[in-house]
Amino acid sequence: MSYKVLYRKYRPKAFNEVAGQKAIVQTLSNALKTGKISHAYLFTGPRGTGKTTTAKLFAKAINCEKGNGEICNECDNCLSANKNAHPDIIEIDAASNNGVEEVRSLIEKCKFAPIKGKYKVYIIDEVHMMTSGAFNALLKTLEEPPAHVIFILATTEPHKVLPTILSRCQRYDFAKIEDHAITEYLMGILDKEGVTYDAKALTPIVSIADGGMRDALMMLDQALSYSNKKLVEKDVLDLFGIASLEEKVDLLVDIAKKNTNGVLTRSNHFLEAGVDIKRLTVSLLDILKDLLIYHTTKEVDLMFTLKETELKKLEGLFSPRQLNEMITILIKAEADFKVVSNPRSLFEITLLKLITLEPTEDEKLSHVTPATIFTDVKKDPVKAKEKYEDIKVSLKEDKQLDIEGDTNKLDDDTIIKLMVSGNKEERMDLLNRWNMHLSPLVSDPKIGKYATLLLDATPYVICKHVLLLNFDFERLAYKVNIKTNQANIASIVEAIVKRKVFVYALSRGEEVRLRKLFLNLRQVNKLPPKEEVIIKEN
Repeated sequence: MSYKVLYRKYRPKAFNEVAGQKAIVQTLSNALKTGKISHAYLFTGPRGTGKTTTAKLFAKAINCEKGNGEICNECDNCLSANKNAHPDIIEIDAASNNGVEEVRSLIEKCKFAPIKGKYKVYIIDEVHMMTSGAFNALLKTLEEPPAHVIFILATTEPHKVLPTILSRCQRYDFAKIEDHAITEYLMGILDKEGVTYDAKALTPIVSIADGGMRDALMMLDQALSYSNKKLVEKDVLDLFGIASLEEKVDLLVDIAKKNTNGVLTRSNHFLEAGVDIKRLTVSLLDILKDLLIYHTTKEVDLMFTLKETELKKLEGLFSPRQLNEMITILIKAEADFKVVSNPRSLFEITLLKLITLEPTEDEKLSHVTPATIFTDVKKDPVKAKEKYEDIKVSLKEDKQLDIEGDTNKLDDDTIIKLMVSGNKEERMDLLNRWNMHLSPLVSDPKIGKYATLLLDATPYVICKHVLLLNFDFERLAYKVNIKTNQANIASIVEAIVKRKVFVYALSRGEEVRLRKLFLNLRQVNKLPPKEEVIIKEN
């Protein structure tokens, strides 16, 4: 017996097996049960979304001997339909039968009564391929069809169908099938086939399928042939020329670091491995879109491509403005791939454009993180460690870090004044030294917990008497602001900045809100002049 491809082997035999088109299936089922059957239907939508499959099921249900819109798959009509041998269900490919003579022949046959079922059902696929003359010939029959005939027209391009044809059909728009629905369907097939699989291996298949179940099944078929009944992610990536999510994230990290050598090396690796750079460009767009969503919402659950692990690598590397510019550059490249003769050069030029995007001065101050600018570590890690190991801290109180208690609170007006009076040069210097000062203190049995807490912070604003810290998480900022922790935290900071300062922490959400307020006030010239801001020491 010859091998049957998966998309044919597992073609739905009942309405409840159709994936991702619940509303359409429900509407057609109800129409069958109530007897409200139209003489002409138009099924539109992207390829592989179930148009022809649903048309066949509808034709089978109309003729099922059980009646009431059921599909028993046991009666003679259903069994004949399952074998594609029902004499009253006629499939026509309009791409190869698109002329006037073919349509006239079809119309002539419409006059004859059904041979086996209640209705003759004509399923005309790719109907937009019909010539104008053929459309006009079909139109006459659609206007006054025989009572025993039903037409189901299917197309991916409804705009090419004559308006007079469209107006005589009930139209159903098939949407792209959601990724989770395709994934579940593929998992069900793999279980039935007895295939051992890694769930992550389905992600690239579903992504490439882009909402098309047939494409997903064909790729799964190909992957199983390649991997010999065991599906793993690496095989799928190699087979279809796809870069892993980790590789794409690492590429963006190199872009953020302006590591031109690293970026070009990765680009060469992708090209030598046969990675489809057009598809890679689209994948990079998906990642940048996720980053932009996270910048706006701070909600990990709203992202489609990235998970927390990848997010941690990329968070803070690009500002929203940079992300928007990068997205614009990649969208243009995606369009240019269709017309250029050398896609490789275009891809490399696009990456170089991304590398040379420069942050504004405000972005440099807002988005830089200590991990990216520890120049001492880069030059000589051993000397750097020795240089900062002599930091001595005397605790004000020998006690553990409190996690609850009364907290200090600065109002918005005070924080805006601090932002105005902040010393940018000192902040940059502090950023350079922050980690290397604190790292040797982490292992100290008395102050280790305080140092570890401060390591999670980024110096945000420093004035003569105040240091504002920025934390990614509100719970960490809260700990710093607990009054009973202030003395010991201030003593550690004093050892670093060489003077006493009041330490106050902001969460990422507070920092974003206050920065926006600061920029709005600056735009309307309502910030207090720096020379008029007086921060008194308490």
